[in-house]
Amino acid sequence: MPGRIDIPEPCREPLDLRANDTLGWRRSDGDVKRTPWRPVSRLLVAGCALLAASAVAQGITGQGLVPGELSKDRYKLPGGFEPAVALRTYYWDSESIGSTSTSEAWALGGWAGVRTPWWGDLFQVGLVGYTSQKLHGPEDKDGSKLLAPGQKSFAVLGEAYGAVRVLDQTLTGYRQIVNRPWINPQDNRMVPNTFEAYTVSGARGEVGYTGGYIAKMKTRASDGFDWMSTVVGSKGTHKGVAFAGATWDFAKNGYLRVDEQYGYDLFNTFYIEGKVPIVVDAQTTVFLGAQYTNQKSVGKEEIGAFSTWAGGLQAAIARGPFGGQLYYTQVGKGRDTQNPFGDNASFLNLTQVPFNTAGEKAWGVGANVNLAPFGAPGLTASAVYASSNDRIDAVTGGPIPDRQETDLRADYAFAKDSALKGLVATLRGAWLHQDGSPTAFQLRIILNYAVPF
Repeated sequence: MPGRIDIPEPCREPLDLRANDTLGWRRSDGDVKRTPWRPVSRLLVAGCALLAASAVAQGITGQGLVPGELSKDRYKLPGGFEPAVALRTYYWDSESIGSTSTSEAWALGGWAGVRTPWWGDLFQVGLVGYTSQKLHGPEDKDGSKLLAPGQKSFAVLGEAYGAVRVLDQTLTGYRQIVNRPWINPQDNRMVPNTFEAYTVSGARGEVGYTGGYIAKMKTRASDGFDWMSTVVGSKGTHKGVAFAGATWDFAKNGYLRVDEQYGYDLFNTFYIEGKVPIVVDAQTTVFLGAQYTNQKSVGKEEIGAFSTWAGGLQAAIARGPFGGQLYYTQVGKGRDTQNPFGDNASFLNLTQVPFNTAGEKAWGVGANVNLAPFGAPGLTASAVYASSNDRIDAVTGGPIPDRQETDLRADYAFAKDSALKGLVATLRGAWLHQDGSPTAFQLRIILNYAVPF
């Protein structure tokens, strides 16, 4: 979701508003005729799916378990083990730009895991299993990434780590969550990305840091771990990625973040991002943010030689229950920015596209509201519109049509004192238009349920 301005997000995806002109409709029988019933029928079908699933189990919030202190107020198993269970059901229906094809699926799953106490204040173990089980998925509508290729259910031991705490540093080995701007869980389907990695993390005052080596990755719709080079598309190589990152939290909601990732014989990514809060009064805060990315092929350049960059600016205002945002991003002409290891860090990474094409210049405007003061506690809504131009094919230099995206989103979080505490329902609609093609509509309906212990 657009980026790093804080907006109410009961369940992250870039479940976040990322947080995407007209409200067009799909072609009928391949011609340019618009059929207004299509999005409406999808809403009805998906609404029925949501209601049926709510009686079963709903959604995961957050991403897995990470090394750390156990929660003092949560239930513990014998031996002091801390359990965690999160459930998710997800309905997806999406059209493709310039095509009559669609992808559609409905899945039920989530994750369950356990984390040990710190034995001897030195060693901790965590295990998390993930699953996505097919409820509905026509074989000719594959591609949602809710399920494995071929619309197949899957299950995987996504996290299995041992952590050692020495001199205020935490060393973690094997399957784990890594969450940095360009290497991250990208938790916007049924299960997140996880990594086979060897990392160290810690903090000194207001500066937190992490780094290490990542050998393999499990993508969102996979039950197996592949070498990082394989995930990028390199053939027959076994290469990983070294990374390091630090964040300076110099003020409440203000930070400076720097990251570096080096993919051996692949490409290097340098990233810097900052956000400054300006308090106007007790009810009003203005935020100013900026980001810069530089990517360049390195070593044997196994996915080709290239060099590119991307930059972005954002400004936002939060006053009481209301928020507003403005964005501008631009990409260098050398190549599209590459994000094979997670979500794109662009401020204008919206529901359908991250506006990351070579040469692309994009602007966006967003708004959000917390409806609690208006008699609807737990309900938030947001909207974003973005438009871009000057896209080119990085190989030929030829122009690519301009595009626009409109996103609408609503989240409802059940009250903490209710029988359904931990349950969050999300409805997202996104309309992507590219000049010369009909508008492509995408619908997502998600129920997340963090099981209380």
